[in-house]
Amino acid sequence: MIRFMNGKHRPVKRLGQHFLVNGATADRIVAGAGLSPDDTVLEIGPGKGVLTERLLKCVRRVTAVEIDRSLASSLRERFGHQGGFTLIEADVLTLDLGGVFAGVPGKIKVVSNIPYTITTPIIELLCRSRALIGRAVLMVQKEVAGRLLSPPGTRDYGLTTVNLALYAIGRRIMDVKPGAFDPPPEVMSSVIALEFSEAPRYPLEQERIFRELTGAAFRQRRKMIRNTVIPYMTGLGLSSDEAMMVLAAAGVRPEARPETIGVGSFVTMANGIGRAWGRPHHAENGS
Repeated sequence: MIRFMNGKHRPVKRLGQHFLVNGATADRIVAGAGLSPDDTVLEIGPGKGVLTERLLKCVRRVTAVEIDRSLASSLRERFGHQGGFTLIEADVLTLDLGGVFAGVPGKIKVVSNIPYTITTPIIELLCRSRALIGRAVLMVQKEVAGRLLSPPGTRDYGLTTVNLALYAIGRRIMDVKPGAFDPPPEVMSSVIALEFSEAPRYPLEQERIFRELTGAAFRQRRKMIRNTVIPYMTGLGLSSDEAMMVLAAAGVRPEARPETIGVGSFVTMANGIGRAWGRPHHAENGS
């Protein structure tokens, strides 16, 4: 069923639909992507096509993924005649992006007003697809932007920050008020740019240990490292002395709390754990 009332699409709450309607904001988002005519762009959740229209004026190929059937129908009618436009009617979280963009030269760029209800899964998808993606310019909740981009020692710095920083450098482009959307969300939004690296940005030897280590640290973020990370290491079979040596090599005090520890220090600890535990000394693929 197509959900239009008086010619206007009725937003679906469960999909977190807040359509960008401010043209100046859309212009700044597209400008922030640094597009060139030969670029291929993935747009997640194009909605009513405010960004899509501008993207098609900048690049030759835009692949839009829209889960809402009524919006997909409208987008197909509006842009389907343009040779560089491809519409995939699906949940982006179920797609094999490598298959979708097989044969595309170079790396793609992602430009999107992300559905806020699935921001974290989308960020995780982009990180997994980092071999394919060079840059992503995304609209997210301002609070989420804080968690993604915060430096160590700040309140918002956490597991999400650390996992992203392993493969991407991020910056905030602008904040966006609720009035730029229809319907207006109850929160402020931010546009962020992420530059992805296919390989870890730090000399990480075993990603699995890194994920386990950071998970153990941030699950109880108010506790000192000696009460979370050391038990994790001894649970793997390291002695207490070996665990303390791992911390010392990374320059981390046992009294430190996880939000004060930089990504590089977590990588050093993970490498030390792997060597002490006798794991093979090579990076594991995947995340």
